[in-house]
Amino acid sequence: MLAQTLCGKVSKIYCIDIQKRFGRLYFLPESTSKTGRSNCINTEIMNHMEKITLSKGFTLKLAGMPDTSVIQLPRPATVGVSARDIAHIRPKLLVKENDSVKTGQPLFCDKRDTSIQYVSPGTGTVKKIVFGKRRRLLEVVVALEGLDDFIQFDPVSASHLNQVPKQDLIHRLKQGGLWQTLRQLPARDTADSETAPPLIIVCLNGNDIFSPHPALVLQDNIRQFEFGLSVLKQFSNRVIVAARTNSLKLLAPVKHLITHEVPDIYPAWEPGAILYHIKKQAKQNAAWYINVQGLVRMAQFLETGRYPVDTMVTVTKGNDKKPHMITRQGSPIRLLAGSFPLSSLITTGQFNGRKVDPDSHLGFFENTLNIIPDAPADEMFGFIRPGMDKPTMSKAFLSTLLDRKVQMDCTMHGEERACINCSYCENICPVDLMPSFIMKALVSDDIEEALELGLMDCCRCGLCSFTCPSKIELTYILSQGMDLHHKDKQG
Repeated sequence: MLAQTLCGKVSKIYCIDIQKRFGRLYFLPESTSKTGRSNCINTEIMNHMEKITLSKGFTLKLAGMPDTSVIQLPRPATVGVSARDIAHIRPKLLVKENDSVKTGQPLFCDKRDTSIQYVSPGTGTVKKIVFGKRRRLLEVVVALEGLDDFIQFDPVSASHLNQVPKQDLIHRLKQGGLWQTLRQLPARDTADSETAPPLIIVCLNGNDIFSPHPALVLQDNIRQFEFGLSVLKQFSNRVIVAARTNSLKLLAPVKHLITHEVPDIYPAWEPGAILYHIKKQAKQNAAWYINVQGLVRMAQFLETGRYPVDTMVTVTKGNDKKPHMITRQGSPIRLLAGSFPLSSLITTGQFNGRKVDPDSHLGFFENTLNIIPDAPADEMFGFIRPGMDKPTMSKAFLSTLLDRKVQMDCTMHGEERACINCSYCENICPVDLMPSFIMKALVSDDIEEALELGLMDCCRCGLCSFTCPSKIELTYILSQGMDLHHKDKQG
């Protein structure tokens, strides 16, 4: 590939792929000075959207793609602030049942850093506090009453952003309940405000295949999106904005802000996968990331001084094409899901989401619900049926030859068995790991071996579990290993 340097010279950039935890590295001729090498790469990125190539991942067509129309849902009777989807948090309650709360008032904080607060998305009364095992906080439910009475903060305009000290900006975001929208790799914990990130990744597409379309999220928020990018540049001098190829057509108004194009292969747009393919130094493993809705809400909060309460969600259910929905953050699951069979499974991601209780509320980071039908009745002679409508990664069914959309269900197709070293998980892993070997190291309590095999590069996409013919929950085992390692490092 040719790149034009700032000096007007043309130099070759040789691009190679290293498959062991260093992603993509760029090499220039040794005769080029260090400054020239840096300028050459920076000029290429500024002038051209960089394409990230991915040879592994999920390529099947799934039924249930949401419609591109948008509807506004009615105001719910209750909203909930859930701690279920917040990784590593140690929640500390700040309210009790029957307390009156305002919109933007803290409901609980993180014991590890009490300045990181999770606030109420509505005005009303604390109706219920839900605890899990060992009295771990799961959810705070607020019954909405009357109009919103906002906790007011001092706004920050785009023109005065550079005059606000960095620490003051961090303090405002923490007090307003928006700092935690910034997450830090590889553990996906809340971003460490005491360190400067090597880069920040803005993910325009969500974690799920059917997450809200970024063009619809940005439809009336382009100015806030640009302001949000300016805010991120206060924390890091390198901001990556990545979008799926099939999203670019509708993203024309902000296309000049997109730095990287990723293919329509799940999970190419996931921050861990993006980082793996662009990082050049080990220190970049500590990159931050944020999704587009979180960035827009952060900008809205700074502009208005009020906590933004609306969010956009998608719900997929079989072959139904449901519209995108604008609702209040923390809306009840039953309001969003509508009618569905009681035996259905509700998740926040086809491959990497959590199982959702229908009587709970949408989590802080969640914007997608997948209603997956229960496993069908046992099939007579199922082992010899052609499987015209069954998803397959091993080409065991005829559906692999047909260009049609398939419907996921809860069928396990067998029980858990011993690993047979088939390499299906390795062949589908988007970050070139060997999940079965890492799993064996973790099961034998050899964390050092697991780390050497690239454990912390895992992007938790869920594909290894999906494709495993032995039905081993590889993603869960690797995620538990990553979380325990992160917990040990924290002390």
